[in-house]
Amino acid sequence: MKNQRKNKKVLYFDNWDKGYRNFLRLDVKFKEKGYDTILLHTSSLIDKDVVAEKQIEGLKLRDISYYRTKRLKKMILKENPSIIIMLNISFIIDRAIVKICKDLNISVFHLSHGKLIPKESIDIVKSAVKKSSKGNLLSKISKKNIFAGYNYFIELKSIKKIASFFIKAVKNPMEYTLFPKFSSELEVKKSLVYYPSDYDIMINEFGFPKDMVKVVGNPELDIFYNSIIIDRELFLSEYLGTISNKYIAYIDDGLALIYGWDTNKWLLFLKDLNETLKSKELKLVIKLHPRREITDCIDFFEENDIKYFYDIDFKNFIHHSLFVVSHFSSVIVYALLLNKKVKSPRWGLSNGLEEKYPQGVVYYYYDKQDFKESIFNLEVETGLIQKFLLDSVGEVNGTSIDKIINTVLNEV
Repeated sequence: MKNQRKNKKVLYFDNWDKGYRNFLRLDVKFKEKGYDTILLHTSSLIDKDVVAEKQIEGLKLRDISYYRTKRLKKMILKENPSIIIMLNISFIIDRAIVKICKDLNISVFHLSHGKLIPKESIDIVKSAVKKSSKGNLLSKISKKNIFAGYNYFIELKSIKKIASFFIKAVKNPMEYTLFPKFSSELEVKKSLVYYPSDYDIMINEFGFPKDMVKVVGNPELDIFYNSIIIDRELFLSEYLGTISNKYIAYIDDGLALIYGWDTNKWLLFLKDLNETLKSKELKLVIKLHPRREITDCIDFFEENDIKYFYDIDFKNFIHHSLFVVSHFSSVIVYALLLNKKVKSPRWGLSNGLEEKYPQGVVYYYYDKQDFKESIFNLEVETGLIQKFLLDSVGEVNGTSIDKIINTVLNEV
């Protein structure tokens, strides 16, 4: 069945509604081009009490529960888009969407939503995933995986193809999760990635055709690049709500269980870091990872006088800080763009975490005493940082969103 109607409509797809920010950056531009838009998500497979339909800043969000069907193809048919943009390109649900789009003659695009894992970290992460997955098959049975499997298998329409999937999945399960190997199941119009280093990973590690992958820059950096620096005292009083002018900006990586970090371990790390900073009369302010669940952490933050934010003026948050602390967040590049020193703990609980940035671009401390003694050393190696940014991020000029919109519309 082919969809012959060329409806001017973009359907954004993500696994949860919190990913809406990745699409909001594009939404106004698509609407200016005459396109209707909607975000389809599967939050009800993960969370309770999910609203079936809502609107955020002019973007309509619909959970799959809105459609009263488990068949993803029926949901897509109801919306009748001419374009689908999704944030992942490896999982079972992504493969189902690609197959559906081919059948319905819908243009499907992959839009990366962060820096891809560095080449040197792939083996480390694979080893950690294998270790954490041993003897844990029952944990893979979930509403989310059942929904994805149902919609994937029903599109295969062949017992032979289903059997082939299970053989491949047993041999190399990570090809269907974190580390895809290109096949017709992942054949999108274009995979739009942030950085030149991401292009290399997609081509050389995942095997995607060169003409299918395009570097567009990071749309988040457009906003970052174009935003202004405001007065320090104004930012401290109106945004941070603190009179202290010496604070440390901690960027939460959202360390997952594949690294052996549960919430309790993260809080132990924060307690150690906070006590170290307090000994130097410095305040810890946390920019939380979007996926970080802090319901059980609020008392801890209050008891330890730690400020935390999900959303904050990121440019000013970094600019007015004394320095930045993070393990390996992809948004460390924001600090580097501002020539802000980034210090990365590797002592105690943090020992053993890989170094995703070169030494000298990010400063690693394997001894807490070294960290304390050099805490007010804020010098950076500007030349090394600029070379790293040029090689890994490319030129930042505030035009990424336009590149994404133009690339998508030129391919339709």
